[in-house]
Amino acid sequence: MPTITENIVDTGTDLIEKVSSPASRSGSTVERAGKMLEEGVSPAVIALQMTENSPKNQTYTQDDVKTLGKVYLDSKTRVTLTAKQTRALIKDQNEQADVPANAILQS
Repeated sequence: MPTITENIVDTGTDLIEKVSSPASRSGSTVERAGKMLEEGVSPAVIALQMTENSPKNQTYTQDDVKTLGKVYLDSKTRVTLTAKQTRALIKDQNEQADVPANAILQS
């Protein structure tokens, strides 16, 4: 059973996350899933909890949770997608989207 202090901290954290950015909320989700996996919580249980909590009615699978665990492990060391790489890939994608479907690309 949670202590009064744990309840206060949890309530405060939940309130802060309501006004946080998607990046911050995503990071919290990845970290929590990763910690639960490290502590032996079943991926099926985590997936069910995430599915039940999904504000967009997403369905999460055990494989989804295992992927979050991989991201969590890598994130302990560094990010796996840098800001520079992200900008470049988005720019490349947007430039490709402007090319007509019947265009012949030259290299």
